[in-house]
Amino acid sequence: MKPRLSRFAQPIVQVLASFPANMAFPLFTILYLKIGVSMNIGAIPLMMLGTQWYILFNVIAGAMAIPSDLKEAAAILRLTRPQIWTKLILPSIFPFLVTGCITASGGAWNASIVSELVSWKDDTLKASGLGSFIAQATTNGDWPQIIWGIIVMCLIVVLLNRLVWRKLYAISEKKYHLE
Repeated sequence: MKPRLSRFAQPIVQVLASFPANMAFPLFTILYLKIGVSMNIGAIPLMMLGTQWYILFNVIAGAMAIPSDLKEAAAILRLTRPQIWTKLILPSIFPFLVTGCITASGGAWNASIVSELVSWKDDTLKASGLGSFIAQATTNGDWPQIIWGIIVMCLIVVLLNRLVWRKLYAISEKKYHLE
């Protein structure tokens, strides 16, 4: 919403987003080992490292897509900052936020495979999730378990798409679409 700040911050965010999230996994693993964090909790920040950019870039695109006449109308009407957020910004970026969340959700499923089972030297941290199941099956070369793990993951993704994301996307298209 602030072009001057955007011109400064966007290149920094793009450089940060260009680093693969799994480059930070060893640092987090060492930290988790030192302070005794369970991977059932510790895998969450690891998955978020790889997915936050999908949401951020979509929200930035949504903010940049707000028509200037709507911004001018908000200024003319002297809307307060909370009113600008609730009446203009949030409804305008909602479709972009939903798209970012859908993409981030898919990225999180992929990230779960590498973030729920991490090793450092002789130490291994393991979460009790589908990602660690698939990673362990892959390490063991157990093809039936790999295939079943992937099938279960696909079924969960399809179910979430049908029950959650499709409905949110329909709401964003119907109620918050700007034309």
